[in-house]
Amino acid sequence: MSNEERFWQWFIDNQFEYLYLNDIDTQKKEFLLENFLNSLHEYCDHLYFQISNDPHSDIKEIIISAEGDTKYFEKVERLVNAAPFMKEWKVIAFKQPMGVSFVTEYEGLLLNPKEIWFLPLNNAKQPTMIGVRICIKDYTPQNENKFKNGMYQVLDHILGEKARATLIDYFDIDNLSKYDIKKDGLIELVELPEYIKWKKAS
Repeated sequence: MSNEERFWQWFIDNQFEYLYLNDIDTQKKEFLLENFLNSLHEYCDHLYFQISNDPHSDIKEIIISAEGDTKYFEKVERLVNAAPFMKEWKVIAFKQPMGVSFVTEYEGLLLNPKEIWFLPLNNAKQPTMIGVRICIKDYTPQNENKFKNGMYQVLDHILGEKARATLIDYFDIDNLSKYDIKKDGLIELVELPEYIKWKKAS
């Protein structure tokens, strides 16, 4: 039995409990989620997961993620491709794009993509590379790591985990107040998918 098959056999044996996460108490739910993560980490300790429990859907989703770390993308794909058919479950590789109508909260930061802008960065030596400067009104250099980690989540929501990790070669962050939006050529962050499509085609 392969490592992938071993994980899915564990899940099949325990799947019934995960169908009703919204209907159990917090302590039991946390116990089940921890068990899932422990079992997943027996396969690869750099992978993570999300389980959707939409009460209006008969099909629940399991998203297997490498949190944008391309070194483990193959592990994600192998595990998802090995998933057996399960009537109540859909298994998805990587976080998928979810549009722009959301606000991400990360360690006290509220990041609304409709209030964030970006400045395209050009590299004359590597013109096909995609680099952007993310401009946020409340950014401070002292909180750079917090903002950057929060922006990884925002970009995953807008582009999807795999696209964010493989299409954006570089990004940094600056304070929006330092720029004149029209004069400096800033673009609304919600337009980033279209910018990437244009950049790749040009």
